[in-house]
Order: sequence, then C-alpha cells, then structure tokens
Amino acid sequence: MVERLAEYLGRAAGGRVFVDGLTKYPAGFSWRTYGVRLRGFLPADEAILRVGPPYGLFAPYSAIPEFESLSALAESRVPAPRAYLASDDPSILGAPFFLSQKVEGDTPLPWGTQSQKLEGERRQRLAEDFIGALAALHGFDWRATPLRRWGEGVTLENAALRQIDEWEARFRRWALKPHPMAHRALAWLRARAPQAQRLSLVHGDYRLGNFLERDGRITAILDWELVHLGDPIEDLGWAFLPQYRGGTGLVCGLAGEEEFLSRYEAQSSLTVAPQTLKFYIVFSLLKLAFTHMAAARCFEDGLFNDMRMPAMATQIAPVFRQIAKILGASS
Repeated sequence: MVERLAEYLGRAAGGRVFVDGLTKYPAGFSWRTYGVRLRGFLPADEAILRVGPPYGLFAPYSAIPEFESLSALAESRVPAPRAYLASDDPSILGAPFFLSQKVEGDTPLPWGTQSQKLEGERRQRLAEDFIGALAALHGFDWRATPLRRWGEGVTLENAALRQIDEWEARFRRWALKPHPMAHRALAWLRARAPQAQRLSLVHGDYRLGNFLERDGRITAILDWELVHLGDPIEDLGWAFLPQYRGGTGLVCGLAGEEEFLSRYEAQSSLTVAPQTLKFYIVFSLLKLAFTHMAAARCFEDGLFNDMRMPAMATQIAPVFRQIAKILGASS
C-alpha cells in the first residue's frame, strides 16, 4: 500500500512523493484509518488516509460523498478536516479511499469511565463549539457549491421518507432473522414523516466521539461517511440518543436538552418541534439497531473478525426495547 500510495500521490502532485510510513488507528468500526507521514506532498507532511474495505460495516463504499462534502465545507464555519484527494478506483489501493488533513486533538468518547466525564468550563466550551458547528453545518449554503447536484429529487416533503427508504433497504440486506419490531417502527415512521423546514447538509453521525478536542475547543468534526442532504433535525435526533450521553443526562455529555435546543434554535434560525425531534429519535434508534445488524452480518459471514462486531450485535434487542417503549407511549 505504501508504494502504491506514493506512486498515486506522485502523479497527482506532479513530482516524487515519499510515504515514510502508515500507522493504523484502532478506532472506528467501518473505514480503515491510517496516519500517513509524507515527503514531497505540498499540502502537508502528515495526513489521514481512510480506506473502505469490501468487508466493512457499510460496504460497498464510495469515498466521493465524504470528499465532496469536506471540499465544499473548506471555507465554511464548520470545523472540518481539509480534503486532499479521493478515488473509488480499486486499481490504486484495492478499495475506495481518500486523503485528508491530520487535525491535532483527542477524541472524548461516550463510553468512557466516570472519571472521563466532561465537566466545568471545559464542558461549557465544548458544548458551545458542538452546537455552533451543527448550526453552521445546517445553515451552510450547499446550493452555492458543486453539492447543488445532490439536491436533485430531494424536497422538503420527501427528505424524511427518502432516508426511511434508504435504511429499510439496508435492513433488508443486513438482517439475519425476522425482526417484527423493525417493521412496526418503519410503519410508525412512515405514518409520521415530517416536512423539513430546510434542506441542509446532514452529518448523519453527529455525536460525542466524532470530534477532536484540543485545549477545551473542538478542532474538527470527524466521520462524514453518512453525510447526505436532508432534514437538519435528523442530526439532533442522533445526538439526543442516550447511547451518546457519556453516562450523564446531558446531550452528548455536553448540555441539557433545553439548553441545547435553545442555543441551536437561536443559531440555526430553525424551530425544533417536539414531535419532529421525537420522530428523529425513533428513526435514529432504528438506524442504530440496523447498524448493529450490519455488524452481526459482517461477523457471521466471516468477513470481519473484529470481536467488537458480535458485541455490537448483542445490542439489537436493547435498542428495540427502547423503540417499543417510545412507540407504546405514542399509542
């Protein structure tokens, strides 16, 4: 991979590029992520390489949506890594890949120990950055960029339904056995799909664990593989899940629900209706259950021997119980 990457970067840069080494990062359940040391590559001496293997959680992959979204956001107020190069051509590295800026910082995780909880002024600053970045993303004028072609066929009326369709197709591909609660939840969602107030770039996995922090400030929002155009409230539904609260009652371990919504509404100029937020919380829980099914499928098919995959599969039933509780309260 080192030799093939150096050859590709040399052609792209118009000169000889040396790849001094790759460091594989253990984090992540989907794309393989590496730190790359470079010489002769003008943008940077260090970069991040992400490769989408054919056996990965969300395979088959394309590097292009993440690359295009990060490229479009380069001059925005959203703290996103700079994208350098990307290709879906398997003849280069054997799988889709993209190369991006290496941003300094650490990643607070939602499953840390009690001593790792975010507290005091640090938590307040991170909450400010986290909510501000989300509002900036949802206010970003994607129509003024090449992403405007993403809007073909997406409307305020069908944004939610398109996402339901997409995730139902994944469910049918990943499920190893019947799941009646999945069908009940899908029917509940279809009957209550809201009309979006605005079409925005939606991160798709906006949560604690997917940003870098340095000196108490967010330096970059990470993991854009599920980025798409849709209803911005979808990102709030995901961020509000209890799984990402770090053992606290705070949204992503950062802010109380009322504070989070008040700040977000003020900065985004959007109104978060309770029924819409509830819809997207149920949708997000269903996404989470389906992702756990993908993990089970990868492991059972013998494609991915990472023991985190069967561990994720054990969470399918607990997530369905959460959904059942919400749907039961709605009946």
